Amino acid sequence: MIDIARNFHGVHTIKSYIDVLSMYKMNKLHLHLTDDEGWRIEIPGLEELTEIGGKRCHDPKETKCLLPFLGSGPYSNSSGSGFLTVSQYRDILTYAKMHHVEIIPEIDMPGHAHAAIKAMEARFLKHYKTDIQEATRYLLTDLKDRSEYLSIQSFKDDAINPCVKSTFNFIRKVVDAIYNMHKDIQPLKVFHFGGDEVPHSAWEKSPMCQNLPLKGNKKTAIKEMFVLKVAEILKEYGLNLAAWEDGLLNGKEPINRNFFSGVAYAYTWNNLWSLHGAKTSYVLANLGYKVIMTPATNLYFDHPYEPNPWEPGLIWANRFTTTKNVFSVIPENIYEIYEKTIDGETLMPCLDKSECPPLVKFENIEGIQGSLFGELVRKRETLDYMVLPRLLALAERSWHAAKWEYILNKTMRQKEIDKDWTDFANTVGHKEFARLDWKGFLYRLPPPGFRVVNSTLEVQLEFPGLTIEVSHDGGTHWKKSWNYGFADVNPWDDIRLRTKAPVAYRYSRIINPNIID
Repeated sequence: MIDIARNFHGVHTIKSYIDVLSMYKMNKLHLHLTDDEGWRIEIPGLEELTEIGGKRCHDPKETKCLLPFLGSGPYSNSSGSGFLTVSQYRDILTYAKMHHVEIIPEIDMPGHAHAAIKAMEARFLKHYKTDIQEATRYLLTDLKDRSEYLSIQSFKDDAINPCVKSTFNFIRKVVDAIYNMHKDIQPLKVFHFGGDEVPHSAWEKSPMCQNLPLKGNKKTAIKEMFVLKVAEILKEYGLNLAAWEDGLLNGKEPINRNFFSGVAYAYTWNNLWSLHGAKTSYVLANLGYKVIMTPATNLYFDHPYEPNPWEPGLIWANRFTTTKNVFSVIPENIYEIYEKTIDGETLMPCLDKSECPPLVKFENIEGIQGSLFGELVRKRETLDYMVLPRLLALAERSWHAAKWEYILNKTMRQKEIDKDWTDFANTVGHKEFARLDWKGFLYRLPPPGFRVVNSTLEVQLEFPGLTIEVSHDGGTHWKKSWNYGFADVNPWDDIRLRTKAPVAYRYSRIINPNIID
């Protein structure tokens, strides 16, 4: 999954990722097209979605553009602005079809919808003096709603109101547009509606919601009503429904699977013991949902590779996620994944066995997904850095169930993982990095590791086959090393180390062994 909503990445970048997916036999590209900070796909007849929701600039009232979220600056010439036209999206679909990659579009709702809400409010203001019916046709809010809430990303107005009839006019309009974009190229099979992180107090003071004759907990009843109405719209188009796991939960309990016709896909991310979420994947699979696993600890590519201030990434799910962490994920035994907290504490899995129901319906684990959310990904070089080489490990785990996945003894399993990883790392270092160089990808080059043994500076690489270079004069001059032990180097000299790419003239972060890096 690539998030182009937070920071926009255009046709060329998306096509290049279709290329690399095809190279490694990955067959789905999930495009996160909308979020609070941006709406990135043209919908004919709702031009405001891209004219306003697809642009960020300095406009406190957000009637011309969205605020400059995520440091995008006061002008609309940054990665905070941009969108795919209908023709561009269809071009991507054509390219994807040629490469046997299915595009799965996501329109995130009812939460994460600030961009859509502001765009439809601007549309309302455009028409309300001359045609109130047209002004309210696609409105996403109850104008008398006085609810106060704060989303997890600190938005006060990002929840589409399910109690407003025009909300479903809007959803049908969007689904119809995207369905028709796909129709004669790559017919749409799955529509991902997001569904995640709806603010807790949304709609509490909405008169339209208060007037609905709903039973039980009104908040959960409203959410369930929304999901079922979305499912009804998708059924009209013969589409299967997909959502992040929390979109299919009412509190901690799953929405009854029997409410949905066709296939219902749950994209499960919360395997965090600190959030009591590790069991969700298997609970949903056992209830009949088709599960795509993207555990945040191992398969969220927006987290740093290592705990170093020079490494980009968020750290809310795991302090760091190495390529080996991706390689080591066990989809059919998620309870064996450890969580590293921000302060480095390791949370041991399955201390409470009631939190660990077994996976019974193995056939409902449909696949695994690497996910790159884009809050920090402003440039193409950052996108490449965060995805590669982790994508290669994802491809390996997606297609190959290793024998060690079924070894229960942790010590023996780790020994076999290490052996398997050695083969994989050598293949990547000796062959795949060169292929990525020729393709122009700016993948992450891991810096050398080092230690001092008997006055010898010993260095090691995560991926054997790469070249280490050493400088004796603080980085002015460099020379290649054909061995990984520098016996002739005084480890307390002002030396520097770096890794060189096989083909391209690119280098890793520079390491100074005299400084704790």
